[in-house]
Amino acid sequence: MNSTKRVFAKFSGSEIFLEQGRLLFSLLHIFSTAGYQIKLFNNLRDKQLDKYGQLVYSLGGLELVDATPASSEGWLYLYDKEERAINRRPWVKKVQVRFDMFAPFWFSSPMIMPFPMHPLQANIRTEQLEECRSASRKMRVFFSGDTHQYRRTWVHYPSTKLPRLPIVNAVMEGLGDALRVISDPKALDELRNCVYSKKCVITASSEVRIEPQDWLSTLAMADFFLSPPGIVMPMCHNIIEAMAVGTIPITNYPEWLDPHLTHMENCIVFDDRDDLIAEMKQVLEMAPEEIARLRSNVIDYYHTYLRPETFIRRVEASADREVPILMYTERNMARNPSKLGRHSILMQGTTVEREKNGFRRLLSSLRS
Repeated sequence: MNSTKRVFAKFSGSEIFLEQGRLLFSLLHIFSTAGYQIKLFNNLRDKQLDKYGQLVYSLGGLELVDATPASSEGWLYLYDKEERAINRRPWVKKVQVRFDMFAPFWFSSPMIMPFPMHPLQANIRTEQLEECRSASRKMRVFFSGDTHQYRRTWVHYPSTKLPRLPIVNAVMEGLGDALRVISDPKALDELRNCVYSKKCVITASSEVRIEPQDWLSTLAMADFFLSPPGIVMPMCHNIIEAMAVGTIPITNYPEWLDPHLTHMENCIVFDDRDDLIAEMKQVLEMAPEEIARLRSNVIDYYHTYLRPETFIRRVEASADREVPILMYTERNMARNPSKLGRHSILMQGTTVEREKNGFRRLLSSLRS
């Protein structure tokens, strides 16, 4: 019996190639990480892969092919657009990539693919993550990131999200002596050898650049990371990277993760400006044993729900032969903000059991 795990991937649409190729790379990376041999149909000459899409060529186990495998026995089929001739073949599983996670999916059970680390962080090894988690913490709260253009609010459900720039400005204005702004890269490096600072440290992003190879270890210097929304959609890679190294997120979009994050269990949640400052002050005074409890829960959450291998095991274990998987995309967010509601699959979640009968769920929604 051939135990090699194999997937044939063919993408005909445009959305998977957006976001500088990050979507394509992140999708194929999870299969590569899980030990799959990937045969990728070579129609890429007509696509704009951009800088992160180019990284697919470095993935282990990936080969470009010009034809569908002669036999589909033992193969997964990964695709976006249906092609009848290929779809009718007896694949082990058919995994369709979709992006409409604001839809209710009354009559099917898709899986939301965990939002990935940034492509430049994706190949971090388990032992490196362990080193980061066990490293000595040097500050209570940390934030570093661009704020240019992070002014617009796209999301108004379940409440209007405060954008990144107003969040950072509120912290800068509201923490007083508990705030330290670093404008010199050397000062950030010096923190690694200093005693613990019970302050919120923010870098001036235009003056302090943290190199990709230093990013995770820098995140691991803090007990908490301020995790505001991205430009278009709330989800941003830095919340995933923070949790990977055991740094507790302070965020206003806990319901965008699957399953949702929980206040004072695996994150700190804030809503408006006043609530943000109140929660920040509480964090600054939090007892070490409470921080340790939260950190342990964050690491458990990452292992259970965010690791690429964990998601692939969910796909493999599905009783369904056809498995839709959903990816977070800026295009879906920008085009469909009004469609996000309590019946959206993003709000319902896919890691917990939902009511199987679609008619029953639909009737229930209409009655309410």
